[in-house]
Amino acid sequence: MPDNRIVLGTAKLGLEGRESAFAMLDAYVERGGTAIDTASVYSDWVPGEPGRSETTIGAWLKARGNRDRVSIQTKGAHPPIGDMHAPRSDPASIRHDVETSLARLGTDVLDLWYFHRDDPARPVAELVGPVHDLIAEGKIRAYGVSNWTSARIGEALALEGPKPAASQPLGNILCAVMGAPGDDTLAVFDAAMLHQARANGITLNLFTSQCAGYFPRRAAGKPLPGDYDKPACHEAAAKIEAIFAREGLDINLAILAFLIGLAPNVNALIGPRHVEQFLGTFPAADLVLSDDVMRELAGAARMTAFLDA
Repeated sequence: MPDNRIVLGTAKLGLEGRESAFAMLDAYVERGGTAIDTASVYSDWVPGEPGRSETTIGAWLKARGNRDRVSIQTKGAHPPIGDMHAPRSDPASIRHDVETSLARLGTDVLDLWYFHRDDPARPVAELVGPVHDLIAEGKIRAYGVSNWTSARIGEALALEGPKPAASQPLGNILCAVMGAPGDDTLAVFDAAMLHQARANGITLNLFTSQCAGYFPRRAAGKPLPGDYDKPACHEAAAKIEAIFAREGLDINLAILAFLIGLAPNVNALIGPRHVEQFLGTFPAADLVLSDDVMRELAGAARMTAFLDA
């Protein structure tokens, strides 16, 4: 797997039990995977164990004794589940979430910690200051931002001290035509983000990289995810499907290969529920699309500006 370009997302990890979760984590590292993405709120929307994803990963790390083989990337400062417009980005909440994640994961340091959401009402310096302190204390190695705009990331880059090492926007082959998502706290990947990230050495880990299952659902005639059930998406999808059919490419792999092909700093986050889903997706890491196909797809998806970043 070149450069670990497929990152294992774990929002659903543990929902089918520890045995299934361990099997998927084992399969990922056996195939060269090293970056595991989680969050303090995964999967608190499902009743049961709070922080299910982090505690499952922590149990797996302890059982396998392989903490030094993987990069643990988690997120905090997420609004309360059910009230996405109630920010939790104050210093006490940030520290609480970091300490909680460390305990659940059974580790002394987080390789990468993200702000899971922004708080636009609070100056960036106020948000970042407590994280700089946690880096100085050795509890975080680096920090990132999830769902921040380019403008807010630019403010963070202008500050003294550690800079954001990674960003997680919503990004996929339909992101330029989907319009505003239903959740207005999400930031959607655009060409400006890519330009900024490449210029400043920021890794982009794109979530919802598979368009929330849009393409397989469309092929099966099933109801489509609401954010993508729009005329512009259907028009782009028809062109994209025709290109992949002509080239003899598996669309579920090729939509990820397209993202990875945009730039060396772009990774695709996948969120399989179990090992079979993972094994069906992971080969995208080895699929390289030609320059001509990349440009044709970008035109169909209205993403040509991304290739000029």
